Amino acid sequence: MKKAALATKYNFHTRKSVTMTTSYRLLVGTTEKILRSSMKTVGISGGDKIIRNNKPAIASLTKEIIETKHEVKSIRSLLESRTSKFKGLTEYDQQFIKTFAREAAISFAEYFAKSTTGPTSKKTIVFLSPDGDLYREPKSQYRFRMETSSGRMKLVMALMASKKYVPTRTLIQLTDLSSVKSVQSAVQAVKRTALKKLKIPDFIDGWQDSGYRINPDVILKKG
Repeated sequence: MKKAALATKYNFHTRKSVTMTTSYRLLVGTTEKILRSSMKTVGISGGDKIIRNNKPAIASLTKEIIETKHEVKSIRSLLESRTSKFKGLTEYDQQFIKTFAREAAISFAEYFAKSTTGPTSKKTIVFLSPDGDLYREPKSQYRFRMETSSGRMKLVMALMASKKYVPTRTLIQLTDLSSVKSVQSAVQAVKRTALKKLKIPDFIDGWQDSGYRINPDVILKKG
């Protein structure tokens, strides 16, 4: 699978200055929340104690995240290197470190992207009809049709049902597409057509470890 658009999307050449005090306080809480969730996911007990014992390290890590380059790859690398040194974790907790780094890197990148675009950013509303029309207004100008029984139609419907990334293996089951390569091909085909017919770049957003989702700048509704 090609490295998806997420890393590029958050690789900012310019960014607004972050209000350090407010962002620092908010993001420390975000770091702790994702730590707890990730530990629970991989079955590590005593998460609250680990967080208490690492509060200075978590605060320092959050400060480094704010100061680092705001892209998924850079944040994830920082998270993996720092988390591996947390007190209370063992060499057997590598799966937790990877899970936490993946989820946290995406969450922080999205936070910084939102801060950069500001509240005035507009989302594009796109509609999907039961008979396979994918369109936005004016429909006469921006529209294309998919076969209702096709893998592409099922792919878009599966992604529309989730606001989070849907793993590629899950998409194989939901769409009847036969392989990872088939899912990749369907994603690329929908993206190309959406760019050509709807004038929407990166209609589907992907990340190599997490799967795919509808671009968060798009609101996809039933038409």
